[in-house]
Amino acid sequence: MYNVNKKLNIRWLVMTLLATLFWQVAMAQSPARLLEASHEKAMISDGRFVQMAWRLDPTAKPDIYYVNVPGKRSVVKLTTDRGSVSVHTKPGGTYLVKILLHKKDTCLIKIASTLPPDLPESNLADIGKAAVSFPFELRGSKIYITGKLNERKVNIQFDLGAGTSAVNRNASGKLGLVFSGQTTVSNTAGVNSERTSAGNVVAIGDIKWTDVPMTEVSNMQPHEDIIIGNSFFRGHMISVDYDAMQITVYRVLPKKLKRYQKLPIFYEQDRPKFKAKFTQGGRRFSFWFLFDTGRDGTMLLGEDFTATGNHWELLDPLTMIGGRKIVRLDADIAGVHFRDLVTNAADPAKPNGRPSLFGNQILSHFNFILDNVNGFLYLKQNGRAGEPYFNYDRYLEVMQKKKSND
Repeated sequence: MYNVNKKLNIRWLVMTLLATLFWQVAMAQSPARLLEASHEKAMISDGRFVQMAWRLDPTAKPDIYYVNVPGKRSVVKLTTDRGSVSVHTKPGGTYLVKILLHKKDTCLIKIASTLPPDLPESNLADIGKAAVSFPFELRGSKIYITGKLNERKVNIQFDLGAGTSAVNRNASGKLGLVFSGQTTVSNTAGVNSERTSAGNVVAIGDIKWTDVPMTEVSNMQPHEDIIIGNSFFRGHMISVDYDAMQITVYRVLPKKLKRYQKLPIFYEQDRPKFKAKFTQGGRRFSFWFLFDTGRDGTMLLGEDFTATGNHWELLDPLTMIGGRKIVRLDADIAGVHFRDLVTNAADPAKPNGRPSLFGNQILSHFNFILDNVNGFLYLKQNGRAGEPYFNYDRYLEVMQKKKSND
């Protein structure tokens, strides 16, 4: 009797496991239920922290949303004006959602719990060290690293706000790059289609990245040869220590975190965004900002903020320049207060695609660890706490000088 029950239990267990496996495969390969939408605006939420606008596009077959932290399970919810669907994701899974737009156009959205496939390949796993470090220097508030591009020495700007790897148009000739494609780039030079070189090799110390695309841009400084961003480190953990002037890439999160403040992040085109608070005109705001180490400035309020609710109307300007409001505010990041920041706010009626961000005049006041594996940012105030940034006093000086020149 015992043996019979044991056989039955084993058979039941096998059937249950097969059914579970079949369900998981079905979830990973089959479309979820059909949703409807009467306009293109939708929302995607991902886990506890991510909530972002999504534009439905019937021409994309499919449009792809990459799960914010693909190495962890998540719940991704897609919402239209006519309903919503939730997908329970697991690492490596892909899931399809169909949305019928205007009762005639079918939009396919693939939810992929993987890293984007176009990330540069590195030899970090082959180096075999728990941590690999290399030095950097600051010019203004920007980070520069000495490295190589296709065995030629280059000055690399490390820019976590960069959505693509870039090469200075004035340097691409001497670097011998061959261009074979085009990439649409949105930066301070506007939105342009630029030449792209494929299959490059970038090296910093012992670390090498292969199959690196380099897009030629015109808005770089003469001393900048190339720009690299977080796409080089998406599967890793990195720290930037301004006291030691050192960047470290980790395989395991370091233990020296007691004095750091932990913040969740989400990724926009591999670029990390974090939540910060600010006060303006007696009103308190909280918003997600790009962690932009490549911007030699304080911050920017983009139309992603000013177009939300009545934020644009609520902002009290010091003056208007080029259709933008110049505003004075106080900001709080990881428990550190920054007083009398002066920055500009974009008019939502004249969108240019620039997101809200904090630049490295502010961010360089923190040593930080960016945990790309688990989706967290660790911040600790460093020895640069007294370094100046563009504040109200400096604004008054600039305006006085401008008035004198006029």
